[in-house]
Amino acid sequence: MKKSAYPLLAMGLLGAGGAMAHVGIFNNTLPAAASGQTTFAIANGTSDVQFMVPHGCNAEASPPVDPAEDTTRIDITVPAAIVTATGAASVRPSNAGEFGNVTRTTNLDGSITFTWIKTAPASAADDQLYKVSIRMRMPAVASATDFAIKKYQFPAVQTCASGALDWGSSSPTIIVFPEKRKGFNKYTLDASTVGDFSAAPIAARLKAYFGDAAIVWVGKKIYSPNPNTSAKIDELVTTDLTYSNLEADTGSTLTESDTIWVKY
Repeated sequence: MKKSAYPLLAMGLLGAGGAMAHVGIFNNTLPAAASGQTTFAIANGTSDVQFMVPHGCNAEASPPVDPAEDTTRIDITVPAAIVTATGAASVRPSNAGEFGNVTRTTNLDGSITFTWIKTAPASAADDQLYKVSIRMRMPAVASATDFAIKKYQFPAVQTCASGALDWGSSSPTIIVFPEKRKGFNKYTLDASTVGDFSAAPIAARLKAYFGDAAIVWVGKKIYSPNPNTSAKIDELVTTDLTYSNLEADTGSTLTESDTIWVKY
């Protein structure tokens, strides 16, 4: 995907502070089941993935705003692995609302960039929530012994009258589980996800990945987003110090060699 034509604007806006909202992502097919949980999908499953742009290219979430910062264009790039899994012709974008006709560009790496152009006149105060979506199939597991949770990023560029904001590493991502069934599920991490668990504490990341789980086991390290179950884990830890509660453990990290058992 080409870089922003307005790098100084992009750098300035990315450093604008905590009020700056990112392009959001939501799986309309498999919505997040718990507060704080990251948007997810299932390997080899088809999803309608929605992208949300909350307001213009400025640090304000409500008016008054500079009309020059109104959002006029949205570019979302679907990674090559997902394009291959879906079939290029079957990667279908939405075509409705204030952002009307959409165009597609096939990139040299096999990814596809979809571009939505605003059809309505720019408003005096760009404080709307814009939504566009793309139907896609997630890559299948590599083999019967592939238990890795994987993460895919969708490079996003938000264009306003005064320039473009390339979200770069802050672009939306989706995590893909090899399977997700009631009962125990066996998982590992790969290069795309292990970084989320490489720095302690990892409690927030565990909630983001496993917020809908009943209990998570990594050897004798245990986690549950359910406060009642977490209290039971604490009771176990007091009677057997070889166990630990990952929610309270401020020193543990996870690696690609760890096996993660998750019960839903």
